[in-house]
Amino acid sequence: MKQPSKYELTRLKAEAHEKNAWEEVNRFKVAKPTSIRLSPQLIRDLEKITHLRGEKSYQTLLKRWVTERVGYEMELIDLVKSKKAI
Repeated sequence: MKQPSKYELTRLKAEAHEKNAWEEVNRFKVAKPTSIRLSPQLIRDLEKITHLRGEKSYQTLLKRWVTERVGYEMELIDLVKSKKAI
């Protein structure tokens, strides 16, 4: 691929700084990094489970498990609230 000229580089850099030159992307959600301390034995166990389940990493597996559990707990909360409203 041909390298851009100095003029093209200058123009592209100027365009990159113009906010209206960028389209808005809505499909990405910003995640908040979180740190959880786990024992070495728990991490080894999670890595074994991860391998057996064919997951990418134990962090991915944990995230899925936590997401599922929080969803379940939120459904229970909604159920209790709806029962109290009756």
